Amino acid sequence: MTRPLRLLLVTSHWPPPGPVVKRSAESLQAAGLNVEVFAFHALGLYSYVAAWIRLRPRLHPGRYDVVHTQAANAVLTLLHRVPLVITVSNLELGARLAARRADAVVVPSEEIGRHLHTRAPVHVLPPGLDDTTQAARLIDVYRTVTNA
Repeated sequence: MTRPLRLLLVTSHWPPPGPVVKRSAESLQAAGLNVEVFAFHALGLYSYVAAWIRLRPRLHPGRYDVVHTQAANAVLTLLHRVPLVITVSNLELGARLAARRADAVVVPSEEIGRHLHTRAPVHVLPPGLDDTTQAARLIDVYRTVTNA
């Protein structure tokens, strides 16, 4: 029997994690993943630096198999040693740059995916998917970057 994937979700929607992150974590856990949420309150540069200092020691393959974050928080995972999945929901410059550093990218539409210039595989997860379907699709994405 294979062990469950170990996932770290990184969010700046704290406290507490926003409803989308909370539902996603719960549905992924119900689907059999070991899920941990790293949440911080984004109040400017200082909060990102403080979050990065707390997060960096945890980002190693012995602890997690994959990290998933929104593009806005991707700066915290730069120089990552764990496969990185980034959700890109807009085409701002920061999101485009983050997509280039990712091992896989999740987008809400094919249109956004077409405008990203990344070598990483781009996966479309349209809004409105039920929690179970979304979790199953995300697990497929995670397995592509972990070769599990």
